[in-house]
Amino acid sequence: MRKITSLLLATALSFSLVACGDNTSQKEAEINQVAGIDASDNVLKIGRQPGDVVTTIALEKGFFEEEGLDVEVSVFSYGPPIVEALTSGDLDVGLLGDQPAFSAISNGVGIEIFSAVGSSNQRHGLIARDDSGIESLEDLKGKKVAVPVGSNAQPLLYIYLESAGLTDSDVEIVNLGVVDAETSIIAGDIDAAVVYEPHFTSVATEENGVHVVTDAEGYKDYVTLEVLRTDYAKENPEQIAKLLRAWNKAIEWANENQEEAAQIVYDADGVDKETTLKYFETTEVHLDLTESDVKAIVAGEEQSYKYGLIENDFDVNDYINYEYLELAGLR
Repeated sequence: MRKITSLLLATALSFSLVACGDNTSQKEAEINQVAGIDASDNVLKIGRQPGDVVTTIALEKGFFEEEGLDVEVSVFSYGPPIVEALTSGDLDVGLLGDQPAFSAISNGVGIEIFSAVGSSNQRHGLIARDDSGIESLEDLKGKKVAVPVGSNAQPLLYIYLESAGLTDSDVEIVNLGVVDAETSIIAGDIDAAVVYEPHFTSVATEENGVHVVTDAEGYKDYVTLEVLRTDYAKENPEQIAKLLRAWNKAIEWANENQEEAAQIVYDADGVDKETTLKYFETTEVHLDLTESDVKAIVAGEEQSYKYGLIENDFDVNDYINYEYLELAGLR
C-alpha cells in the first residue's frame, strides 16, 4: 500500500553558485512526500515545482510503484534551490527551467539534461498594473519591474528590453520570486513583473487590477527540463529508466483525464484547475528531447551568455544525455 508522509522544512533558498536568491521564499517551507513499495536505501529523490503535472500524477496514481521505484518528492518554489539540493546530493533529479540549469553547468555542477517535460511559449510573460501605463514593452522605461533572478524568467526580461530598444539601466529591476511578485504587483509596490505559471495569467484579472502585456511567443521558446545528478545516474541507470516510464504513464493518463488531473494538482499544490487545464491547451507535453527542443535549449544558453547571466560559455549539447530515454524505450 502506498505510503505518503509530509514534512515541512524551513530552507534558505540562496545559492551562490548561480548568483541568485529567492526573495519570495527565504524561509519558505518545502514539502516532502514519500511514495514507495518497501523501505530501501536506494530512494530516488526528485525535486519538482508547484503545478508540476507529471510527477504529481505519477505519485498520486501509483505509477512509481508500478515501476518498482521508491521515490521521495520535494517541492521547491523555483529552480535555483533545486540546483543547490542537487549539488549537495539531497536530490538526484530536478525539474528546472533552462536558466538555472545553464547557471549550474556554467559553474561546474555535475548535472546533465536527460529529458524534457514539455515546451510552450505561452506560460511565461509580462504582467503590469492597470494604472502603470504599461501597454507595450516600450512603456517599461522608467518603471519598476520584478523578476526572480536566476530563474528562466530573467533572460526573458532582457529579451523584452532589447526588443523595445531599452537596457536594464532604463528600468528598476527588483529581485522578487513569483509569489512575492504577485503580492507586490497587486499591492502596487511594483509596476510590472516577468513571471510564469501558475502565477502568470492567474494574477492578471480585473479584480487584481493587473493585465497581461505579452507572453513569450515570438521572444523566447521555453522547454521545461529534467536534469539529473550525473554521479547518481551513472550508478543507477535503470532507476532513471523506470522514472521515465512512470512519468510517461502519468502523461498518458493526464491527457486522457484532464479534469481529474487538474483536481489532483489543485489538491497537491493549490493551483487552480483552470491554470492546469490551460497547461494542457498551451503545452506540448512530452519527455523526448526533440530537435526543436534542443534548438530552443541551445538558443537559451546563447541568450544567457549574451546577457551576462552565466560567466562561462559552453556547448549545451555536451550536457544533453539521451541514454536514459533510449533505455526506457522512449526514444
